[in-house]
Amino acid sequence: MRRTRPMRETGLYFFLIPPLIVISALTTGPLIFSIFKSFFQSRLYYRTGDQFIGLGNYLEMLGRSDFWNAIWNTAYLVGAGVSIEIILGMGIAVLLNTNFPGKRVARTLYLFPMMTTPIVVGLIWRILYNTEWGMINYFLTLVHLPPLNWLGSAITAMPAIIITDVWLTTPFVAMVLLAGLRSIPVDPFDAAKIDGCSRWQAFRYITLPLLKPFIWIALLFRTMDAFKKFDTLYLMTAGGPGNVTEILNLHAYFQAFEYFNLGYSCGLTTLMLAIILVISTFFIRQIRKAV
Repeated sequence: MRRTRPMRETGLYFFLIPPLIVISALTTGPLIFSIFKSFFQSRLYYRTGDQFIGLGNYLEMLGRSDFWNAIWNTAYLVGAGVSIEIILGMGIAVLLNTNFPGKRVARTLYLFPMMTTPIVVGLIWRILYNTEWGMINYFLTLVHLPPLNWLGSAITAMPAIIITDVWLTTPFVAMVLLAGLRSIPVDPFDAAKIDGCSRWQAFRYITLPLLKPFIWIALLFRTMDAFKKFDTLYLMTAGGPGNVTEILNLHAYFQAFEYFNLGYSCGLTTLMLAIILVISTFFIRQIRKAV
C-alpha cells in the first residue's frame, strides 16, 4: 500500500526533529543563559554565588572608560574596514566583469584569501608586520623609509588590523558585487551609449542604482562579521598595545576569562546582539526598498 503525501511529509518532519533540537540546544540555550546572566553579578571561580542586580551591569558600562574605548575601537574597525572593502570590492568587481586575457585565472586567484583560515591569516600578517625581519618593513627600507612598529604602536596598530581585514574579506565583497554586475541587463547600457553617455555617467546613473541590493547585502554580511571579529585580532595584538585595538568582542572576552566578571561580560554580549539586530534590521529594510 502506497503512503499518502501527508504521511510522507510527517515522516520527513520526524527526521528533522533531532537536528533541530541539537541546533536549538547549541544556539538558543547559550543565548538565553547569557541574557539571563547579564542581570546578575556573577563571578567565575568565586563561591559567593550570583546576586541579582537587574540593570546594574548595563548601568556600569555607561560609567566605564574601557567600555567607551571598546565602542570607539569597534566603530573605527567596522566603519573604516567595511568602507574600504566596499570601494575596493566595487573596483575589483568592475575589473573582473570586463573581458581581458586571463580573466578566469584572475577570478580564481583572487578567491585565495577567502579560503585561508583567519588564524593562519593572523600568523602570516603578524610575520609580515614584524619590526625586525618583516617583509613590509623590508620594502620600506628599499625606498629609504624608516621601519615601523606596526603592531606595537598606538598609531599604526588599528590601521594594520584594518589592512589585514581588508585583504582577507574584500574578495567576498567583490564576488557579491560581481554577481550583481552579471545580473544587470545590457539594454540600458546600449541605450545610454546611443544617447552619448560616458562610462562614468553610465556607471553612476545605471550601474549603481541597479547594484544597490547587492551593495546592501555586502554591507550587511561584512558589518556583522567585522563587528564580531575576534580570532585574527586576538592573535595579532590581543587588544594592544594598551587597549587601542580592544573592540567589544575582545572586551567581553577579557572581562569573562581574565577578570572573571561573567555577569558584566554577558551584559556586553547581549548589548552586542542588540546592536547587530538593529544594524541588520536597517540593512534588510534597505535591501527590500532597493529590490
